[in-house]
Amino acid sequence: MRIEEDSLGKLKIPDGVYYGIQSFRASKNFPISQTQVHPELIRSYLLLKKAAAIANQKTKALDPKRARAIVKAVDTLLKGKYLKHFIIDAYQAGAGTSQNMNTNEVIANKACEILGNPLGSYDPVNPNDHVNMSQSTNDTYPTVLRLTLLILSNELVTELELLAKSFDRKAKEFSSILKAARTHLQDAVPITLGLEFSAYRDTILKILNLLKESQNYLSELGIGGSAAGTGVNVPKNYRPLILKELQKGFQLKNLKLAPNLCEAMQSQMPVMIYSNVLRTLSLELTRILNDLRLLSSGPTNGFAEIFLPSTQPGSSIMPGKVNPSILEMGNQVLFKVLGNDTACAFAMQAGQLELNVMMPLQAQVTLESTALLTTMLRTLRLRSIDGIKANRKRCQQFAEQTTALATALNPIIGYSKAAEITKESLQTGKTIIELVREKKLLSEKQIQRMLEVKKHV
Repeated sequence: MRIEEDSLGKLKIPDGVYYGIQSFRASKNFPISQTQVHPELIRSYLLLKKAAAIANQKTKALDPKRARAIVKAVDTLLKGKYLKHFIIDAYQAGAGTSQNMNTNEVIANKACEILGNPLGSYDPVNPNDHVNMSQSTNDTYPTVLRLTLLILSNELVTELELLAKSFDRKAKEFSSILKAARTHLQDAVPITLGLEFSAYRDTILKILNLLKESQNYLSELGIGGSAAGTGVNVPKNYRPLILKELQKGFQLKNLKLAPNLCEAMQSQMPVMIYSNVLRTLSLELTRILNDLRLLSSGPTNGFAEIFLPSTQPGSSIMPGKVNPSILEMGNQVLFKVLGNDTACAFAMQAGQLELNVMMPLQAQVTLESTALLTTMLRTLRLRSIDGIKANRKRCQQFAEQTTALATALNPIIGYSKAAEITKESLQTGKTIIELVREKKLLSEKQIQRMLEVKKHV
């Protein structure tokens, strides 16, 4: 064991660990979920500290020796297996102070080790004085959260683009398959299966645009605001210098500095806007997945207009039963994301005066939702959507049986007469097409025209 001391006193810290006394205290204070923060957030914090060290050296606030040691320490930590030294629970002290100090201590100890000094000596690199120079948890944590969301959301963007392409392929594949539309869960006019899938595609594309727009809000950073957005202890030119380093380190060219540093500390609206997009995505996808479950219901007593890929047996007692398991998994993930958005909303409005202390919760739920959606969408696309087949015979049967075909008769025989045909169809069991032929209301050419659907897919 080694002895470390802070303003609250001395503590024994296990030898060989890179975290320090403040991290250790936090780990004992918050044994809440046994869940570590997302690894990408830890990586983002490390990259930010590296950028800060370079910017501080360029402003001459930090000497070259310490700056090089911090940079080398971060590079080493990014390459090696050091995640176990980031010991802060996802549910921690307000504002992320513990997370910031955990990062500072790990970097400082690694830098001291690189320079030949023992862990815990904090000589010549100190967690507060050097690694945290020109910074505060107030500006680093919201910056790191936004950067992490930008990195992870890029993967989500890719998955949404691929899902849209999958729906597009199905829209084209099913473009000539006639079926009955349904409104109010009742028979409606003929439609093509391709048109239904083209609507799913366009919904995903609209959400994709919303997601990219939310990334613009996340790209505005309050770094350099220091405590309460005042910029206290921040050297001249530090902000543009660290922005340049962050753009390079994260390979994100669209990063920009927040014009009002106080606002960037107070408001976590960019995170909420992003979470709201995930909510919209979840609501729309829930609707789409429920549609697909309805369309595949059966195989004998349901709609059975599409066949889903069989992924596993559906019952432990009913032989041969196959369930829409991938879609059911997708629904469960989407419900979780909706709950996470609600938690994010409560955390967002809980900011008080110059700081939102509930940011760790926002980080936990938005990063979890992003990761869950990304992997779920990949599984959904590969194991379900791409393998959907059309039941052409069933679709054609419903298209010809729908009483709403009488709608096409309105211009020819009028609404009242068409209603009578519909009533007769329901009473006799004959289709609208059969009655039209029987009563010689339309020629065969007109009947075929009545069954045509615009193929704007």
